[in-house]
Amino acid sequence: MPVVRRVLVQGGGVGGLTLAAALGRRGVEVDVVEASGPDAVLGVGLNQPNNALAALDEIGVREQCLAVGFPFEPLVIWNPAGVQVAAIPPPEGRYGRPSNNAISRPLYNGILRAAAEEAGVRIRTGATVWEMAEDADGVEVQLATWTGKRTPPVRDEAASRARYDLVVGFDGVRSRIRGHLFGDRYVPEFTGSANWRITLPRPDDLTAIAFALAGPVKAVLTPISPEQMYIALVTPEPGNPRHDRADFPRLVRERMAGFSGRLGELRDAVTDDAAITYTPLEQVVVREPWFRGRIAIAGDAAHTSTPHLAQGAAMAVEDAVTLAAALDEHPSLPEALDAWYRRRRDRALFVADMSLALLKQESGAELTDQEAALVQLGIPGAQARIAQEAY
Repeated sequence: MPVVRRVLVQGGGVGGLTLAAALGRRGVEVDVVEASGPDAVLGVGLNQPNNALAALDEIGVREQCLAVGFPFEPLVIWNPAGVQVAAIPPPEGRYGRPSNNAISRPLYNGILRAAAEEAGVRIRTGATVWEMAEDADGVEVQLATWTGKRTPPVRDEAASRARYDLVVGFDGVRSRIRGHLFGDRYVPEFTGSANWRITLPRPDDLTAIAFALAGPVKAVLTPISPEQMYIALVTPEPGNPRHDRADFPRLVRERMAGFSGRLGELRDAVTDDAAITYTPLEQVVVREPWFRGRIAIAGDAAHTSTPHLAQGAAMAVEDAVTLAAALDEHPSLPEALDAWYRRRRDRALFVADMSLALLKQESGAELTDQEAALVQLGIPGAQARIAQEAY
């Protein structure tokens, strides 16, 4: 039996819903609060490497993801004209095939939400934790209504306080739960680059993730269904500018000027009607225990990764299922949280550090000695380490 009976999860994304489903299946009463509203944009798509698929099998959704996703094996390297020059075969490891499954983010979120609700989880959107008061027996929580990214939450004056045995923040790089634990000691830092995502029709011959470099600009093409793909464009953005959405198509075309051939044709297909999102790449890595007492953080709240290994969401899923297992396997909450953190720390921090080192290498930034050693390992070496380690 888990050492907790009632848990609050802040964050209804990939990690939060996976944890909620894993705990709910174990008989734990779980509430999830998600700051974004029910109609919020959840993102375009992402890749599920086989370690993520193995973890998702623990909550019974692996096959659902494969059924609506786009499974594939190697990663393909193109030159700036879109001609294949190499392929990175999937490493041998413990997680089986398929090695990857690209999936629409809204479909993925829908699968996880359904799994959580089936496990008895209560989900409230448009809400966030307002304040927490912890004592020896639990955490008393009051919520607030979230009104938007650039406006403060509004306290729910009429809401009664609720008590939980554990509060877990899967609430992203700007985590309120992390702020509660550590104050301003861990503040997201802008990496100097941003990620543009452009949804386009999928070419028939795009059957795996393909990436190409033109100077400091990286284009990653990901098929997410028989009909759709997206281009993830990682670009230097000095000064962390705030672009006007109306300018997105023009700015994307300008940043893809170094590409030609089929990539140039895709660039020219980015019209004013294109679906484009823009996300400055920020990073925060907590290098000490991700919990205090009965409050913990996980996923991007604890160890944000740039997209260069396509493992950020996978690390959140792994955090979730291993936390649920630790709560089931250890006789007390302190022992469970400590064992979970020690199990996850090195693997999650390796992914975060390796991903940032790859970003810096591609953008021409100066590397530390540690980062230089990591880039010598390369993407194949990093993938092999992840594939061979147990999560």
